[in-house]
Amino acid sequence: MQSSKARNIRTYLTHFPVKSYFEADILSKETTWRIMDYIRQAGSQGITAEDIIKKEKIPASVVYATLKELYRLEFVFLYPREKKARGERMKRFVCERSTWGKYGIDEEFDAALRVSGLLDSITEEMRVPVMKALKVAYEQFSTKKELQKFLPTKQTNICPNCQRSHEAMEFFYATLLRSIDLMITESDEFKKFLVDIKYASD
Repeated sequence: MQSSKARNIRTYLTHFPVKSYFEADILSKETTWRIMDYIRQAGSQGITAEDIIKKEKIPASVVYATLKELYRLEFVFLYPREKKARGERMKRFVCERSTWGKYGIDEEFDAALRVSGLLDSITEEMRVPVMKALKVAYEQFSTKKELQKFLPTKQTNICPNCQRSHEAMEFFYATLLRSIDLMITESDEFKKFLVDIKYASD
């Protein structure tokens, strides 16, 4: 769901994974998406419950209850107290999920990949070619006028927790994810690989 207000932070991924009934319940509400969108658009400085109430005219009880659940589910975090201006007391909420469209991996399968050492070896094998491809993609977006509008904003919205731009992370993640999707769903080479290991037919 998109708000009608001007958008400062671009969205590159449009799905949101749900891992539990609790998440499904909170995310099923329209007001939750409106609140989350305001937090996301506020960027790395976050936004207070009071600001959300004023801007969206959502009842205070709903805003506070929703923020409490989003914090409990680790969708948002509180702006670090030590980084606030002196005398500032109000809580500011910042979007926690580095990419809103980040997929969910079955926990048992993920554990098997990690324990077996496969995750580390696959990641290391892919590291150099993937980084090279991302650098090429960035250069293309930077130099081609028709693509420049899609670039994340520079030197702003740096997360106080991870010290990185969530918007930029999502940009590169979406670029890589789309490429992997094409490779797996439309590649003749991958189709042949599946045929060879008996997971597809000619």
